[in-house]
Amino acid sequence: MRTQQGSLFKSHGAWYVRFREHGKKNPVAHRLASLTEYPKKSEVIPLKNELMDRLNRIGFTSEVGVSIVDFVENVYFPAIEKRLAMSTVKGYKDSWRCHIKDRVKGRVRDFRTVDGENLMWEIEAANKSLTGDLAHGTYKHIKVTLSAMFTFARRKGIYDGVNPMTGVTIPKGKKHGRKRLAYTLEEVEKHLELFSGKKPIVILTEDGTHTPEIAQTVVRAAIGVAAFAGLRQGEIRGQWWEDDDGDILNIRRSVWRTHLKDETKTHEDDEDPGVVPIIKPLRLLLDAIKPENASGWMFPNTIGGALDLDNLADRVIKPVFKANGMEWKGWHAYRRGLATNLHELGVRDKVIQAILRHEDVSTTQRSYIKTVPQVVTDAMNQLEERIARAAVVQQVAVN
Repeated sequence: MRTQQGSLFKSHGAWYVRFREHGKKNPVAHRLASLTEYPKKSEVIPLKNELMDRLNRIGFTSEVGVSIVDFVENVYFPAIEKRLAMSTVKGYKDSWRCHIKDRVKGRVRDFRTVDGENLMWEIEAANKSLTGDLAHGTYKHIKVTLSAMFTFARRKGIYDGVNPMTGVTIPKGKKHGRKRLAYTLEEVEKHLELFSGKKPIVILTEDGTHTPEIAQTVVRAAIGVAAFAGLRQGEIRGQWWEDDDGDILNIRRSVWRTHLKDETKTHEDDEDPGVVPIIKPLRLLLDAIKPENASGWMFPNTIGGALDLDNLADRVIKPVFKANGMEWKGWHAYRRGLATNLHELGVRDKVIQAILRHEDVSTTQRSYIKTVPQVVTDAMNQLEERIARAAVVQQVAVN
């Protein structure tokens, strides 16, 4: 059949597109979206064009529907690449490539809840036999990935009914795929001491020595922003000197790999950015690297972009830590450490949530506040003292 454009019209509170199916005498209509979601015709035209492009590609027949693989790779991924952070897209693509793609067959519209349930248990069985099971969080992300795909398919009119992943069981899996480590305040202080010199950094290698092109003051400042302001890795890379107001840091953007996103994970923007107070130790660390008439990247690389913190850790920090008998736990361990250190000082969880800019305090409590062994010991000692006092009281009462 020749290419069709489709005819857009309104009916019963929704937008429809009319087109001709192969072998049918009369045109058919396909629901696109409700008038509540898309009140303007100009807003729904892209949905119509996307549907017609797909139908022009796969054929206008009721017996043919878009396959799950075709939909995900040719429709869903291109769409989310335009509106989601690249790191989020990568997470969906990794789940799709590693666990889902080779296990799904058939059309989008034929996928049912039982298929989702069987798929999750098939993934669990395969990984238990090969690698000893996945983490529970990985299974959750696989389900979230599938659910997001079918939510998008429903919005586009490709799938009808309730999202098929609703009610699908998530395998138990391992408790944690990776340990959520945190640095103590004492560890942070030792890290800063390691880079307190003024001479160039010298790294010992099997082939001799290596001198990275980065000053110790820059390494100290990067550690300071992570540990004393609790910024995420991408937010540290995204800092400009214009974001430094003296007493506060404004968090306006994030950098992931080579992608600059003028919006952070918690959706702050230039008009209403996230802010973190600059405490005096951090102020001193930043002033040590702040150039006169400072502008642009706070932590630039040698070619004018944002400094790659993973590269900095691999080339400089890890070798220095290893040489001094210290463990590198990752940049995010500074952020978790800040939460734990504040908690130990008696700061309320809701305040820590505000400092870390979490949308939900349960995230702060569950994944960021770490109860260190000494705290546990002190708590049990308090309980022991209380029981001992009670025992004395009981003994006196008996006597």
